Amino acid sequence: MDSVQVVDVTARRIANKLTPICSLPSELLAKIFKLGQNIQWEDNELDASPTSQLVADHSFGILVTHVSSHFREVAIGTPQLWSDITISSCMSRAELETCLTRTGGCALDVRIEAGLSVPLDPLIMVQIEIIIVHSKRYRQLVINCVSESSAQSVVPRFSKVAMPDLKHLSIAIGTAEGLFPHDGRMPFSAEMPYLSFVRLRGLALMLFCLPLQNVTTLHLDQTVFTPILYSTFRRMIISSSALQNLSLYGDLFSPVTTPLTTLEVGDPIDIPKLRCLRISGVGGELYSGILRGIIADSLTSIVLKNLKQYDLQPFMASPFSSIKFPLLRELVLIDPDMTSDEYTQLFYTFPTTTSFAIYHRETADILRLLAEDPADGFIPWPELNTLSVLVDENDDDVVAKIVERRRAIGCPLEKMRLGTTELLTSMPHFSWLQEHVIMETFVTFGAWPDADSKDGEDTLFQ
Repeated sequence: MDSVQVVDVTARRIANKLTPICSLPSELLAKIFKLGQNIQWEDNELDASPTSQLVADHSFGILVTHVSSHFREVAIGTPQLWSDITISSCMSRAELETCLTRTGGCALDVRIEAGLSVPLDPLIMVQIEIIIVHSKRYRQLVINCVSESSAQSVVPRFSKVAMPDLKHLSIAIGTAEGLFPHDGRMPFSAEMPYLSFVRLRGLALMLFCLPLQNVTTLHLDQTVFTPILYSTFRRMIISSSALQNLSLYGDLFSPVTTPLTTLEVGDPIDIPKLRCLRISGVGGELYSGILRGIIADSLTSIVLKNLKQYDLQPFMASPFSSIKFPLLRELVLIDPDMTSDEYTQLFYTFPTTTSFAIYHRETADILRLLAEDPADGFIPWPELNTLSVLVDENDDDVVAKIVERRRAIGCPLEKMRLGTTELLTSMPHFSWLQEHVIMETFVTFGAWPDADSKDGEDTLFQ
């Protein structure tokens, strides 16, 4: 670099430092960077096509280091910007070591994307050996393996390492060769006293046994059809004495070996602290089987996806179904295929519902039932205050009629959430609706189990 270039670079740096943003305290600028990083994560989850290849290929931390020397200095000195680490073939060993150096001693959120090719990319194995040394700093560990093998195992490497501060553990395995233990599932032997979130997806359900005693949120995702024994399922659930949120995907155990409709009287599962339950079955028996087979007096929210005709009949026919979950307040249906009579039965089965959401384009039956005058004095969900539905321009009249009828019978709605990309102001009845109910729009489903949850792997119920 010649003298002219040196003078030019120096002048630019001085000019940059005179800009208003550079007068901010470094601590405040670091917080702004962290907020920007969170926005980038949220945008990546919502939009599969980023605005530029630069944004797609680089983390927020890398991007801000290329803005100015001041930004670079603050970013490099902010360990939290580098603590989210993804192990994959896209990261070099040098990049990984640089990130780890910049994290200082702060907690790490580690994601491992492995098994896309067999044998595994040697670079990934090198990175795993580097990152595993820092296991005592793990706060979150996500392992996604399309293919596992005994020759180049990934997950078993972590089963014996110390992870004393781990709170979030997610393991997904598509296929496995030579990993099936002869004496039961492979245990994670190290203590994880703060582990509160666990996801087992695919073959991970069959292969690994985790310490669940302090887990409050449990995802069991059967994305590969390998039913587990009901006794194994039951043991997992009751071992989680702190369990508050349970998500079940797929037909986890075979109804041939375990008749689900007999669980209620045969071997019920007591989950005293369960607050939120989510189910998406395949064959249909899981819905009624679980609802009849659990004792959950504290349950406040039920989410059911892909519910088909007759799937809920065994449960709804039970004489005690309407009082089984006395604290239930939220009911969510995702892509249901139900008859008008079955929707009517929901009013009787879950009478304490205060918030109802249906995420499906075919909502005419349920909307019509809510808009009709009460028959024989029966009011559907008399305490209902929030209704969330997907709508189009043809649903304006029925939406307004629901609000009007609920007001007329003395059970007014407080909030109407409409899933639409259209402006609410384009609805002919918008002005009237706005006077009588809080109007909101949404494009994506809310996070589960609550709005503050951040879980990039939670895609099966979308």
